[in-house]
Amino acid sequence: MDKEGILALETRRYAAMTSNDLEALAALFHDDMIYTHSSGLVDDKASYLEALRSGRTRYLEVEQIKQEVRLIGDVALVIGASHIEVDVTVNGEKVRKSLDLRSLAAWTATPQGWRFLAWQSCGVKF
Repeated sequence: MDKEGILALETRRYAAMTSNDLEALAALFHDDMIYTHSSGLVDDKASYLEALRSGRTRYLEVEQIKQEVRLIGDVALVIGASHIEVDVTVNGEKVRKSLDLRSLAAWTATPQGWRFLAWQSCGVKF
């Protein structure tokens, strides 16, 4: 896989997040995925998909501002900056969050193709 192919996978992942396409996300995610939100909350594949399925999390918009891909063997790192609009449930209450983030996404090659392995992000001011 080349850098453009990894960026295409990222585009598919973001499209699936904003359309709440759980089937597409499940197919893209590695079984050992770890998703560390900018809040510090950590999800695995099952808990992340359940948050979307239940409506506790609903991605409304994802705008990629910058993405840089580094390929290292069977791992691709995507260093990025993005703006995300998301509705989340906090203490039983729906809250809209407008997030400006720096992030690190990791993809890995598997016999079934490239799978999304990890995400870590932190809030920033652009």
